[in-house]
Amino acid sequence: MYYFGYCTWLHDVELRRFMPDAKVVTTGRAPNHKLQFHAAKGRSDRGWCHLNDTHEAWGTAALGIVVEHPPKHFEEDYDDFERCFLTVIGDDGKTYDCWTYRMTDPGSPMRPPNYYWQHIPDGMVEQKLPQAYIDSVLATFAAAAPCPRADRANPSAIPGKGAETR
Repeated sequence: MYYFGYCTWLHDVELRRFMPDAKVVTTGRAPNHKLQFHAAKGRSDRGWCHLNDTHEAWGTAALGIVVEHPPKHFEEDYDDFERCFLTVIGDDGKTYDCWTYRMTDPGSPMRPPNYYWQHIPDGMVEQKLPQAYIDSVLATFAAAAPCPRADRANPSAIPGKGAETR
């Protein structure tokens, strides 16, 4: 199976926390998708990454990685997130049918905590994404409301299924 890793999963350290047996195939782009930062609807403690595919995303592309993984990872659920399917155009010239997570019900724009955020710029640099894309993600982050608990510690070395443990 193929997973489209974006946001924090671009950083190999974070990818390995969730999918230790994953194999990165290529970098690529998901047309008509846009990376955003939101709190989950009804929550105001922190933001998360969200992959928007509504009219707001038309004409843009989210950049990320295509990851091959065992099917067991498709069965993993996380609070406030759902699986979605998308076509990714790989930088290797191939097209991939992937799945990924996105927020089920995004609330107001909000930045994630610092420990979570740092995986994003580190991952974009690690994957050698274009500077123009990095700048657009930084601008999206800056435009979102500050996280009220930005300096909170990472609650778990092993990712939990509940929002409080991630």
